[in-house]
Amino acid sequence: MSAMTPVKRQARAERTRAALLTAAREVFEERGFLDAKISEICERAGVAYGSFYTHFADKDAVFAELIDQMLNGLLTVMRAEPLNGDGPAARIARANRAYLRAYRDNARLMAVFEQVATFSPAMRDTYLRAWGVFYDRQERAIREWQQAGLVPDDVDPRTAAVALATMIGRTAYTWYVLGRPHDDGDVEQLTRLYCRAIGM
Repeated sequence: MSAMTPVKRQARAERTRAALLTAAREVFEERGFLDAKISEICERAGVAYGSFYTHFADKDAVFAELIDQMLNGLLTVMRAEPLNGDGPAARIARANRAYLRAYRDNARLMAVFEQVATFSPAMRDTYLRAWGVFYDRQERAIREWQQAGLVPDDVDPRTAAVALATMIGRTAYTWYVLGRPHDDGDVEQLTRLYCRAIGM
């Protein structure tokens, strides 16, 4: 039997890594971070226990990669929203809906991320960096609207961006993690509250 070629070895390694990530996400979402076990991740992935350490240093490392993937997806969704075009209210509504959809699709992992960020300095830094991107984007938009005369000068763009992004984020957590009932009218209300808060 001929030896496996480097290309085939690489392909197999990539499949194994992908299987471990898929299984790890399932286990973290079901059990939370603290109760998740590497042995169960390996069992679900159909991978030998020792093979896990070929790809990840520990449970923290596989979790960090899952969070990076999720956050990159969220940022891709937000960056896909144009910075110009329709009026500000339409832009805010579009961005809110895009974020809420992306959050809903990742709610179970987001819940674990929130949990881990309370006790892991590394995850807390990741959490704050991710939110920093959202804050920066909204701050830039508010400054642009001020320059266009659409938002009063007495609104501090940074404070408003942090407060309003947090409003959207915690609302998403309440709806999709805690399960508070809501409907499409509630989404419209978020946009209305956002616009009125900045005096638009």
